[in-house]
Amino acid sequence: MRYVVVGGGIAGVSACEAIRKQDAKGEIILVDAEEHPLYSRVLLGPYLVGKISREQIFLKTEAWYQAQRIEWLRGLSVRQLDPVNHHLVLSDEREIPYDKCLIATGCQPRLLGEDLRGVSYLRTLDDADHLLQLLREQGDRAQGLIFGGGFIACEYLKTFEHFKVPTTLLFRGPWFWSRTLDAQSGRMITTHLERKGVRVISSTCVEELIGKNDLGGVKTNQGEFAGTILGIGIGTVPESDWFQKAGGKVQEGICVNAFLETTIPDVSASGDVCEIESARFGRSLVSRTWSQALFQGRVAGANMTGRKETFCEIPALSMSVLGLEVIFLGDTSREHAEKIIVEGDETTGIVQRFLRGGKLVGATLVGRSKDRSTLTQEITG
Repeated sequence: MRYVVVGGGIAGVSACEAIRKQDAKGEIILVDAEEHPLYSRVLLGPYLVGKISREQIFLKTEAWYQAQRIEWLRGLSVRQLDPVNHHLVLSDEREIPYDKCLIATGCQPRLLGEDLRGVSYLRTLDDADHLLQLLREQGDRAQGLIFGGGFIACEYLKTFEHFKVPTTLLFRGPWFWSRTLDAQSGRMITTHLERKGVRVISSTCVEELIGKNDLGGVKTNQGEFAGTILGIGIGTVPESDWFQKAGGKVQEGICVNAFLETTIPDVSASGDVCEIESARFGRSLVSRTWSQALFQGRVAGANMTGRKETFCEIPALSMSVLGLEVIFLGDTSREHAEKIIVEGDETTGIVQRFLRGGKLVGATLVGRSKDRSTLTQEITG
C-alpha cells in the first residue's frame, strides 16, 4: 500500500505516525512545502519573545523521518490531482501515484496586495525569523502597526509589547472577533488594550502602504498612521485549489465526513484545510487549531489503513490578549445559533452561550476562564 500525505505540519505528520503504527510495511511519502522538519506553530509566540530557543520549536529531526521509513519530499507542493489514475503532479513536474492520499496542506494567510520591507505575516518559522530580524534591525526606532482583529493580532501584540514597540492596532470590524463576540465582550477587550497602551482604531481598512522600499506607515479610510513594522492578520485561505479542480467539494474548507474522507474516493483531509461534517452540531464546522489538527491527523491516518474511527473532538481555542484570556468552545457561529445569552460584565468577565434546539452548542468566555470546564461538560453532555 502506498500512502501519500500532502502537508508536513502537525496534521500530516500525525497521520504518518498513525499509518506507520497500523501498517509496518506500507510505503509512506510525505510531500512538504517547507524545508524544516516538523515544528510547533504554537511555540512561535514564545520563541518570538525569547521564552524558548529556536531549537526547542522543533518536534522532529531529519533522522526521525528516516527511522519511520517516511520518504520526505521537502520544498515541494502539489499542482494537480488525478483521481481517475490515482496520482499527483508535484511542483517539480514529477508524478506520484497513490493508493490512499491525505491532504493536510493547511491554510495560507490572506495577503494585503502590497509589499514593502517591514510588512510581516506570521504563519511559519521563516515568518517568525523575519519578524525578529526586522525588530533587531530597527531597535528603538521601531513603530508597530497591526492590521487584524483575531488570533494572529494577539501574537503581534505580545511580541511588540515584549520589545517595547509603540503599537497601533487596526481592524475592519467594530471590535475584536466581531463576527463571534457581542458588543459588550468587544468593549471589554478594547478597554483592556487601551489600558495597556495600545492605540485601537476600529472599523478601519488599510488602503495603501506608505514608503518606497521600507514601510513608513499606512493610509486608511480613517487617515494615515505611521509605522515601520506592519503585522498582517486578516484571515486565512485553505490550500485547496488543486483538489477543487479535480472535482472535490470545497466550501469554507475541503468537505469531509466524520471519517475525514473527502468526496473523492481514497482521498482524505485533515487539519486547517478541512471542513468536518459534525453529527453532534448538526452541520459542518471549520476549526483551525493545533489540537484539532493533531487529533484529525491521527484519525485520518488510521482510517487510511482500513480502520473506521470517527472524529468527534469539540473545537476549543484559548488565547491571551495581553493578559486577558479569551476562550472559544464548540460551535460559536452567530448565524447558526437560535439563541445567544450574554452573562456577566467587565468586572466579573463575560460569557456568551450559543443555543440551538434548546441545547448549548457553544460558548465564548472573556475574562471568565473559571467557567470553561462547566461549559465544556454542558456542550458535550
